[in-house]
Amino acid sequence: MEFRTVTTSLAPQAIGPYSQAIEIEGMLYVSGQIPLHPETGQMVEGGIVEQTKQV
Repeated sequence: MEFRTVTTSLAPQAIGPYSQAIEIEGMLYVSGQIPLHPETGQMVEGGIVEQTKQV
């Protein structure tokens, strides 16, 4: 099974010993991300759908 580590400066950097995301066979697994608006630093309002889209 092949995987690719994904990093971006557009999301908060990982604080612990983990990656921002890993891609495995076309599926993206994210870790340690929270739904903060990049311009305001505030939590995105709404429910699970809006928050998941932001993450």
